[in-house]
Amino acid sequence: MIQSKWASRGRRRLRIAIAATGIAAACLTVIPAASASAATVPGAVWIENGAFNGSVLCASAYDQSVWLQSTSAAVGNPYCEWMQMGPDSQFSLLNVGKYQVMAYTGGNEGAVVMEQPGTSSLGSNAEQWSWGGEESWGAYALQSYYDSGQNVDAMSPAGDFPRTDPVHTRGWRHGYQRELTWNKVAAQ
Repeated sequence: MIQSKWASRGRRRLRIAIAATGIAAACLTVIPAASASAATVPGAVWIENGAFNGSVLCASAYDQSVWLQSTSAAVGNPYCEWMQMGPDSQFSLLNVGKYQVMAYTGGNEGAVVMEQPGTSSLGSNAEQWSWGGEESWGAYALQSYYDSGQNVDAMSPAGDFPRTDPVHTRGWRHGYQRELTWNKVAAQ
């Protein structure tokens, strides 16, 4: 019996959804209710920018966007805490406050958003990231696994200062690179 293309895709999507649900369930059993407490989750990290020290990635509590916040605003804020799920070469970034993963939406300067695991219209690789090699200033490119040429960008479109709009990606060769680099630091 020959399987139809649609049945095969359906089974593949079901396997991905089951795997994503399993990952989310495992995370939920390990992570205490973050919103009920200002305590930092053990193992949680901040993702701090390599150019703008003191600026970290945070998920919005109000919509699906990702923003930069100062470390002083991030203290005790579960929306600024991340769990890296997987090795540095391919991982998901699970946000402690939202219980969702950070995802790439496609294209140069595409929005970085929060999604339920396994729901990206681009497939599961859009919900994956990788760390590039260490740069001379001691930080690492945070690259989309779906398109390794796209990196999470902290620079404002209006100039060389931290973004005040939702975070997007940018190609490594377009402008400065320091704003495309990040470090994992212990959340406070």
